[in-house]
Amino acid sequence: MSEKNQKVFTLRIDNSLFERVKKDAEKNKRTITKHIEYILEKSLEQ
Repeated sequence: MSEKNQKVFTLRIDNSLFERVKKDAEKNKRTITKHIEYILEKSLEQ
């Protein structure tokens, strides 16, 4: 996805949930942003 097709926005998230996402992103060698995008895409496929 090119930067031209990306939307920038602020996300407020509970600290404990953020830490869980961060650990999972690190485990999967993704940035936190890319991991959140991955989780959203998988969720919407269902």
